[in-house]
Amino acid sequence: MGTFALGRHVVSIVAGLALLAGCSSNGTTPSVSGGSVTPMSGNGGHDMQQHVVAHSWMHKPPNGTSGTIWATDLEYASVDVIAYPSGTLIGQVSGFSYPYGDCSDKSGNVYVADFNDEEGFEIQAGTTKVINSWPTGGETIGCSVSDGGDVSFSNFYPGGVIVFPGGGHTGIGYAGPGYDWPAGYDPHGNLFVMCNYVAPCSSPHLAELPAGSSSWVLLNLNEAIYFPSGVQWMDKYLGIGASDGIELVAISGSNATVVKTITLHGGSCGSSSDLGRSWADILKQPNGVVNKKIKDIAVSNVACFPSSIDMYKAKNGKFIRSIGHAEQYQDDYGVTFTKP
Repeated sequence: MGTFALGRHVVSIVAGLALLAGCSSNGTTPSVSGGSVTPMSGNGGHDMQQHVVAHSWMHKPPNGTSGTIWATDLEYASVDVIAYPSGTLIGQVSGFSYPYGDCSDKSGNVYVADFNDEEGFEIQAGTTKVINSWPTGGETIGCSVSDGGDVSFSNFYPGGVIVFPGGGHTGIGYAGPGYDWPAGYDPHGNLFVMCNYVAPCSSPHLAELPAGSSSWVLLNLNEAIYFPSGVQWMDKYLGIGASDGIELVAISGSNATVVKTITLHGGSCGSSSDLGRSWADILKQPNGVVNKKIKDIAVSNVACFPSSIDMYKAKNGKFIRSIGHAEQYQDDYGVTFTKP
């Protein structure tokens, strides 16, 4: 790892610890339901801070394109649109402030969590057009969309998750129990999140907001997961980002059992893959919360600068290749995958 890349990675860790320290002051409990958050305008109210040289653009994808990777680029304050499997940069959605995590729905629309703007944004499927926005009430770091159309954004500080039922413009905020990373839906509309070192958690715990409920439930996780991060549904299991890869967890009632670890190894310039924001599941029918076999995984690699997007086999975590594109200051973090 080069000196510059190492310094960048250390700075990222220090910044994360500082944010975690800020989050620890919320002291909320898992039984707290939320209050309404009103939109900035009847249309959602776009409030994107334009990059100095920002302009959105899109080219026709090359022949053989079977999907599209959407990666949040912190350096350009944009979302990079990358054709799969060629890795060709075919577009950018510009004008954000600090886009962290992203996600997509079953129609192929892409949602972006903007940390600085404290807003979530929706990009129309297959275009660079921002068609919707929501105030999140905090430094939003990730998102998830249920198959029923509920849109959730997770706030790093002051913590909590805000849900916009049906994608409407009145949100319900669910405080506690110390959410530091993105929550994720399962196919039934249940929302899951890791509780990280904040009261009432003395160590990381898995919490569930059952569909239709107003209260979080702490689940009985059979083993400790160190340095957990974002969660999202993977085939028939809940995937939890961890220090060594992705933990696959079976959910049964109030019990959660780790059944397998996908250890990501290799990588284009080290194994420091970033699972804190989001990763992309590569499969034939990618949009939405899917319940189908995942072939590969695409994850941003924070050990690289410019950063790359590394591909791994979902079965065993074996490194396949890097599909990072040739931007001088590319800094991709969140990753999601849609149809072309």
